[in-house]
Amino acid sequence: MSFQDIPILDLNDALNSETKSQFLAQLRNAMINVGFLLLKNYESVGPSAQDLADIKHQSQRFFALPEDVKLKIEMINSPHFLGYTRLANEITASHTDWREQIDLATELPAPRKGEPIYKNIEGPNLWPDEEAIPNFRNVVETYIAKMTHLSKVFRYLVLESIGLEGEALDGYFKENQQCKMKLIAYPDRASLTNTTSAALDDTPSTGQGVGPHRDSDLITYIYQATQHQDSLQVQNFQGQWITVPNIPGHLVVNNGQTLEAITQGVCKATIHRVLIPQPGTGTRISVPFFQTIDLDSCKSAIQNIPKEIVEQRDVRDRKIKDWAVDVGFQFKPDMSKEPVGYAVFRNRIKSHQDVAKRWYPEVLKQVLTEYTY
Repeated sequence: MSFQDIPILDLNDALNSETKSQFLAQLRNAMINVGFLLLKNYESVGPSAQDLADIKHQSQRFFALPEDVKLKIEMINSPHFLGYTRLANEITASHTDWREQIDLATELPAPRKGEPIYKNIEGPNLWPDEEAIPNFRNVVETYIAKMTHLSKVFRYLVLESIGLEGEALDGYFKENQQCKMKLIAYPDRASLTNTTSAALDDTPSTGQGVGPHRDSDLITYIYQATQHQDSLQVQNFQGQWITVPNIPGHLVVNNGQTLEAITQGVCKATIHRVLIPQPGTGTRISVPFFQTIDLDSCKSAIQNIPKEIVEQRDVRDRKIKDWAVDVGFQFKPDMSKEPVGYAVFRNRIKSHQDVAKRWYPEVLKQVLTEYTY
């Protein structure tokens, strides 16, 4: 049988020599057989309760800004796919995502002239007017710094759980590695009445907050900032949708396709989706943070994974072959053939076609020939 619930792990157990082995066993199971977990008691190496309260407050303030203020930093103005995306202007798995969001990242300069086109994934943020929303940038940058530290600590634990040295992934990172994050608002069904899609000819009747997909990054950390909404779901290997509990003080952690590729498929990037919140539950605020690797990484997968770990992967994969229902198209990284940045870049082109049409029209034409949405 495939998983029926999402495991909950206590990071304090990893920091205690008496409980660390038990923690690593739980983490190994989550990485191999689920691809998702809930993490608690991470404050000693990550964001505090106040940091979470601050980013929630700034998220709510941002989405409450007048439309013209948000549109000044619309993503279509950024060749780096950073900035604001208006409601119902993104496509996943052939349907409109009924959400609005702002994409942010570790502040970096634009790539130098002549660098590969995929390097444009990295660059400076589009920040909202400081007068319109004071302290927004400071709170976001503080959050990015603390989540970056947490993600580094957790990365070492993931590797240890599958029998690898903590430094096994160091070569995939560069100095001042850019991490990504989003602030996302999912309006509930009642507030979407008579709303039209900016991306496709469909309606909120699809129930899609964001469609079925796998993340492209290494590991994702999601702060479910608002309660009363159980909208995030994970597809198990029987094709069943399992709801991720929305528990205060817990971060959702999930594997990305990059981690799956690097670990020879051991750490599974599991399909997941977000449903439009039920009427009357209010707008769902979600803050995902994406740990990424160097876009130029073109290394082969890690080869010295212990045999017993590979065998656990194979047992899981036999279940997937029998039961899984895959949905949606995504470009998967294949670092034996090309840098990981190519897959990440093409996925952004596919999802944000208005941005691509402005900045990368020829790439967009090519991408549209490679999949049917």
